[in-house]
Amino acid sequence: EEPDDAIPDAIVNDSEKEESDEDEDKAPESFCYAGGAVLYEGATQFRVCPGDNEKFQKQICKNGRWVDEGDCVFGSVTIPAGSFKMGCNGDLEGSCPEDTVPVHDVNLSSYVMDKFEVPVELFELCMAENICTNDDPEKPHYRTSAESDKCNIGNSERLNHPANCVTWHGAKAYCEWLGKRLPTEAEWENAAKSGKVQIYPWGNTPVASCDNTVMKSEANGCGSNVTSPIGSKAAGVSEHGIFDLSGNVAEYTNDWYEKKFYSTEEASNTDPQGPAEPEKDKYKVIRGGSYIYGENHTHASFRGSAKLDDPAIDFGFRCVSSPK
Repeated sequence: EEPDDAIPDAIVNDSEKEESDEDEDKAPESFCYAGGAVLYEGATQFRVCPGDNEKFQKQICKNGRWVDEGDCVFGSVTIPAGSFKMGCNGDLEGSCPEDTVPVHDVNLSSYVMDKFEVPVELFELCMAENICTNDDPEKPHYRTSAESDKCNIGNSERLNHPANCVTWHGAKAYCEWLGKRLPTEAEWENAAKSGKVQIYPWGNTPVASCDNTVMKSEANGCGSNVTSPIGSKAAGVSEHGIFDLSGNVAEYTNDWYEKKFYSTEEASNTDPQGPAEPEKDKYKVIRGGSYIYGENHTHASFRGSAKLDDPAIDFGFRCVSSPK
């Protein structure tokens, strides 16, 4: 039997989980390459708008080419203040992991969340400012494509893919560079549920698949073995217009991980900040599924844990801030 203080190892990545590439089916003429992933006619992705790093533009694959679709839009959305039920609902989800119960009411103030996982293009701007780097060469904030072909930083063909292979420290440094911060665990789950009782960011149905999220199906990344461009799963968008909350990369939060935290009084505080820093076994909560895990990790209630200095191939992040 697993000890009470054990850390679930399903998403603590101490080493890369890579698969050998498999032969891809021959693509039809109407497909577009997207940094290693192949997206087909009608598929969408987003890119950072030239000259405005706070806005993004939708692109659609038409006749084998990416075509800009519509105007640039702000890359963040305000989540209204309110209460929601945090945790796994067994009646909806069936079996609930021990660290996701009991369900408890949480009141949150309003906050502003990024619509997209932080893309490589923007993280590299932070690197260029020597903000997202680390003076200690033994503890870098990130790994690049030169160290692993699964890492997106440094790969010019994946500028609009999520910045993966980043440590928690690197993610924190990026958000603070912009005057933002990493979300609390409660803020993340509230956004993923749109304040409701539901399984996935898009609702209770359909079940998570490669139609609505970037996950492991026959192979990692819906067969591509890498991440996909941010916002490429339009069917998986939340009610608030937030993309990739259930997959692509798992996302860092600011909270320390404690297996039985939901059973404490602090879990139901207004704007909970998570447990106090532990004396040992220091892990941060990480949320959302990723391209190397299956359906069970895509639930909005799913919790994982990560070392602060682990630049894993399936770890990324998005930021939040206070309303202006």
